[in-house]
Amino acid sequence: MADRPKIDLIVPRFVDNIPFYQAADQMGFHALWFTEMLFSYDSWRGKSGLDRYGALTAAASATSRIRLATALTGSPRPRILPFATKMTDLDSLSGGRLSLGISQHDWPDEGVPEPRHPKIGGRLKETITVLKRLWSGPEVSFKGSRYNLERASIDATPVQLGGIPIFVDGITSASVNQAATLADGWVHPSGGIPGGAARGSDMVRKLATRAGRDPNSMELGKIIYVSIDNHRFRAKARARERLAQRLQSFYGGYNVDSWCAFGKPAQCAAFINAFFDAGITTVMLCLVPADVEHLELLHREVLPLLN
Repeated sequence: MADRPKIDLIVPRFVDNIPFYQAADQMGFHALWFTEMLFSYDSWRGKSGLDRYGALTAAASATSRIRLATALTGSPRPRILPFATKMTDLDSLSGGRLSLGISQHDWPDEGVPEPRHPKIGGRLKETITVLKRLWSGPEVSFKGSRYNLERASIDATPVQLGGIPIFVDGITSASVNQAATLADGWVHPSGGIPGGAARGSDMVRKLATRAGRDPNSMELGKIIYVSIDNHRFRAKARARERLAQRLQSFYGGYNVDSWCAFGKPAQCAAFINAFFDAGITTVMLCLVPADVEHLELLHREVLPLLN
């Protein structure tokens, strides 16, 4: 997959999902994302899951190559030093394979109107700034509305040169701005069409250039729910039904027809390719169902069709 676009997976957090992690690693997928939402709900598989730290630890021990990523629900509370330390420990455990996703709201989120949360953009900026400083310097002094540090430090720094990569999820102006000027990547949430992802990608690149950063260094992600079916006659209907059962109840209404990839492999590939054509560099796929058999089908019959 070295010459292909980056294909990430958003995965369930279950102890018995080790075979899924190992299969993804062996097949050459780029990253596994563990979130506080989505598959963490018991209703997805009828059993409880690990928290993100437990899942990352299990995945780090079971894999050797694939990147591992966790999505933070909002910004960490004022105890940012323990959080930065825990992320550093996980980066060390994985051999420098960790990434961190941060959102103004729950990850992934369809966007909350900015006027309802006027201070969240500032908090997001402070969080990214403080984390990057803690991961790159011996001591940090910082005074803001959320964090107040005086010569603070953590015991060790991440394995990765420059610290743990940070991705910002969201389509608000604050999210796009912080992604372009401070973070290492931007993620368009699961809702939306290629045109919206294209506008967001263009804005991230423009803001990065304006800030004196290399726009081509930014990773531009897109979350997509996927259900593949090879049934001879009812592939699309069967795949759509699987998605609708999960997403419409989970989100309280979800535009499955416009926002998801479902049906035969070629149909799923065409949907995903539209986002690559829109400027997205990494797709983060939520497989429904998220099992090894479905993963193998994705790898065998969809990935060869991607741009």
